[in-house]
Amino acid sequence: MAPCPPPDTTGGARDQAAGSLRPVSAVRHPGFEPGEALPATLDALVTAQAVAVRAAAAEGPLVLLGRSAGGWVAHAVAERLESEGAAPAAVVLVDTYPPGHGDRGQALSAMTSDMLRRAAEFASAGPDRLTAMAGYFELFSGWIPAPLACPTLYVRARDTLPGAEPAPDWSLPHAEVTVDRDHFTMLEEHARTTALAIHRWLGAGPV
Repeated sequence: MAPCPPPDTTGGARDQAAGSLRPVSAVRHPGFEPGEALPATLDALVTAQAVAVRAAAAEGPLVLLGRSAGGWVAHAVAERLESEGAAPAAVVLVDTYPPGHGDRGQALSAMTSDMLRRAAEFASAGPDRLTAMAGYFELFSGWIPAPLACPTLYVRARDTLPGAEPAPDWSLPHAEVTVDRDHFTMLEEHARTTALAIHRWLGAGPV
């Protein structure tokens, strides 16, 4: 459900294990653009995103990926697709806290502080995104993820944000890998390292 940058295989022999590049599609979460309405219900969100995923998916295995609360969306959409007989090959959760976890408020406070700092530096990280995030937390209030038939990978950031504890374990069956840096930089300057770790896991089994 979020972009998973493919590894750069132009870097020499160390990248040869990655194999060929994987096609990637980014499916937008509604409500993050200025003036754009948020989904009215969780069911409406999941229905819309499931339709968007099916439309974006090319022929071949489908893998859903989401970072942070986007992992909740990816998991919920995977549940819907499995119920419709169109199960994904795998789900990848990138530093996603379990919904309803008691320490989530502390982590969100640290993430919000970092996002506000970034909003002052980058126009793309404006306050509208924070408002939308709050709306999504409300949509997922009380949501409990169900076990999936497809394999799940949990990608954990090695470093914690200041004032936050490491993300707790994902309670459902999963494989796990730890990658460099923190919740944000793992998909920024260290995106290639993160993508390569995911790519290798997929190639070793699910896809």
